[in-house]
This record gives sequence, C-alpha cells and structure tokens, in this order.
Amino acid sequence: KFLLKNPTFQILYWSFFICGVTTTGAIETHFLPYAAFCGFPPVPASGVYGAIMAINLAGMFLSGWLTDRVNRPLLLGSIYIVRSFSFLVLMQVGTSYEMLLIFAVIYGVFDYSTVPPTASLAASQLGLKIMGLAMGLITGGHALGGALGSFMGGYLFDLFARYTEMWWAAFGTAVLAGIMVFFLKEDRPQKGLILASA
Repeated sequence: KFLLKNPTFQILYWSFFICGVTTTGAIETHFLPYAAFCGFPPVPASGVYGAIMAINLAGMFLSGWLTDRVNRPLLLGSIYIVRSFSFLVLMQVGTSYEMLLIFAVIYGVFDYSTVPPTASLAASQLGLKIMGLAMGLITGGHALGGALGSFMGGYLFDLFARYTEMWWAAFGTAVLAGIMVFFLKEDRPQKGLILASA
C-alpha cells in the first residue's frame, strides 16, 4: 500500500512503463522491420541495430557516472526528452544509411541510460528496505509497456501500412515520461552534510 500511494513510485513506475513502450516495444521489436520497409538489406540493418546495443554500454556507464554527481530527476527527464527527439530523426531516414546511423548514436546513448537514475531514485526516495519490491514492480511496468508498444506498432502498421504513427506515439510518450520525471525532487544530501554526519 505504501508504494501504491507514493507519488514518487507512481512517477517512476509510469515513466518506466513508457520507457518500455519506446524501447522493447518500439525499437527492439520494430526497428529491423522498419529498416526492411525502408529498403535496407538485413546485414546493414542488423549492423546498425548491433551498434545501438554497443552504444548502450557507453550510455549506461555515462548515465551511472552522472547519476552519482548531478540532479537525478533532471538527468532522467532529460534522457527521456532527448530520446524522444531520436524518433524524429528515425522518421527522416528514408533511404539514407547515414541517417540510420545518426539515429543509432542518439538513441543508443539514451536507451538503457534510464536505468541508473531510476534505480538510484527508487533507493533514496522509496527506501533500501523495499527497493527490491519497488524495482521489481517498476521493471514489471517496463515489461508491460514493452508488450503494449510491440502490439501497438504492429497494429498501427496494419492499419496505415507505415510506421509513422508508431514513431509519433513513441515521441509523444517519451516527452510525457520526461515531463513526469521533472516533477520529482532531488533529495540527495549535499556532500558536506554527508561528511559532517559521518
């Protein structure tokens, strides 16, 4: 009950739900079909997809490093907002392999990078004693969002015979997630206070 009534949990849950829509749902399910739809052969398309996953590694490290040093709601919200703009790039790909690579770089950096600040905020604002349950539920929300995004992409493609509507939906929901997270407050003590209390 504590978690369900906690505004911080609700924001983290629904923002991570949206994260699932725009990652597992939109890109991990529909990127390769979209690339084929644009006319890219399997090997170049899968190469770009592999690049996204590799760039994810750098994004995770950078996000983790920043999570320990900057305002976490601002960081997390900014990640969602920048990710949203990557979908605008994706809509401009056409037959340009260079644009596909540009998308891979932008999206890759801001893909899994939501995890460190989300986990850090859950730990500090919801408590370490229930962090396991909190992150389990939040991650479950990500899975549900992924399921919705996967279905929505296929449904919209069947309806319109294109991916434009799906990418606009991903853009809009990512912006919404960013705005939601901006309402969280940074509750981390200043370093001086930590040293004084030690």
